[in-house]
Amino acid sequence: MRLAHRRMPLGEDILLARHGSNIAEMTQDRKRNLTRARLCDGSTDTASNHLVNLNAMASLTPAERMSKVAENYTEDRLSVSRSEIRLMAKLSGIWLVASTALIMGFGWAIYNYGDPEMLVQMMNTPMM
Repeated sequence: MRLAHRRMPLGEDILLARHGSNIAEMTQDRKRNLTRARLCDGSTDTASNHLVNLNAMASLTPAERMSKVAENYTEDRLSVSRSEIRLMAKLSGIWLVASTALIMGFGWAIYNYGDPEMLVQMMNTPMM
């Protein structure tokens, strides 16, 4: 009779090699594809569950890399969550609108109230 063997994630193997019997508990972080170990002294360590093949990454075209990032974004597997990305996009939009309004306000004030002769006089006055 064959027993069903559970495939051991690579991270478990790495952590066992690093810490051996000092591991109190191991958990899987599926979102980040990591194995997390809590050690007997209370500290933690993590290891990736996959090997990064740099040659395979280098052979990807920029479009393929962007599609991979987009896929990771839709599946919420990036190092920052989708909600954090949305928050930063909203804050950037608010900052853009506020900056544009401020610049347009200064431009309007200078156009309506600016005296060209006074500006030329100010530019020619030596600084002390």
